[in-house]
Amino acid sequence: MDPLEHMLTDPLDPKEEDGGQITEECMLGNCKVDLPEDLLEDPDIFFSVLSENTWNEVLTDSQRQHLQQFLPQFPDNNIEEQDRTIRGLFNNTNFNFGNPLHLAQRLFRDGYFNPEVVKYRQLCAKSQRKRQLHSLQQYYHRLLKQILVSRKELLDFAVQNGLDFPPKRRLPNKTQAEMRESRVRRRLSRILKEVKTECEDSNASSDDDGGQSSV
Repeated sequence: MDPLEHMLTDPLDPKEEDGGQITEECMLGNCKVDLPEDLLEDPDIFFSVLSENTWNEVLTDSQRQHLQQFLPQFPDNNIEEQDRTIRGLFNNTNFNFGNPLHLAQRLFRDGYFNPEVVKYRQLCAKSQRKRQLHSLQQYYHRLLKQILVSRKELLDFAVQNGLDFPPKRRLPNKTQAEMRESRVRRRLSRILKEVKTECEDSNASSDDDGGQSSV
């Protein structure tokens, strides 16, 4: 049986341990852990456990150093900036998109890390990738079809008309005098139009156009 299908058959009900405490299974990365239901459901309990006091008084130095590896690395004053980040994390500082610790509490409460939900998300992501790949294949299929149709039309035209395609007509190069005369005509036409506009003369003459034969 596929591992994903096997996970989809697992029950969603919380488990009750021998001590009577109800726990819920959570998938954190590649690890499954059983956490107390009260910790996940009650924000007061959650933040009393995941607090600055726990960080300072309960965790050992080696544990703190291990967890600090997952914090951003700052180019200047790395230790001071990481300490500031930790204080902000436990004091509900908004890190642009909210506080990560408070966001995590809501995700735990809503069952986001339940193994069943995790596998459903993986299946949805896999299905979405398949749809994207199918859409991309369809796009290239249509593009190839258009290229082949265009190629066939060009070949049919060549068969019917031979290879005597009309050559492209090349315009003769203008001499320096002709280019200078053209610039003078355009400049004169622009000056005349500006003068007429200033004089509020709406009667335009065809002799004032840039295509006039004489100046």
